[in-house]
Amino acid sequence: MDFIQVISGIDWIFAAVLLIGGRYWGSRYFRAFKNPDYNFLLFATVFGGIWLLIQKVTVTITKDQVGNLFLTYLFTTSFYTILAKRLFEWVEGRFGKKQDG
Repeated sequence: MDFIQVISGIDWIFAAVLLIGGRYWGSRYFRAFKNPDYNFLLFATVFGGIWLLIQKVTVTITKDQVGNLFLTYLFTTSFYTILAKRLFEWVEGRFGKKQDG
């Protein structure tokens, strides 16, 4: 399996939902840990499980699709930890709401 096959196996919409949802919605409602990275991981795991269940119930899901969703989950959680977290923080600092005082 080469790099192009791996990249083409990623579900980019699912990855975007995990990243954005985990950063904003997940950090607000999934506060099980003091470390926000663990809360992101918890959100991604719960959301991924629910998404897989929805896919299983509503459509026939193949082993390839399950593998692709797992690959997407691994890619997204690693990408968040390595790069996206810092990118979100930069964007929030640059364009976020200014606090008075």
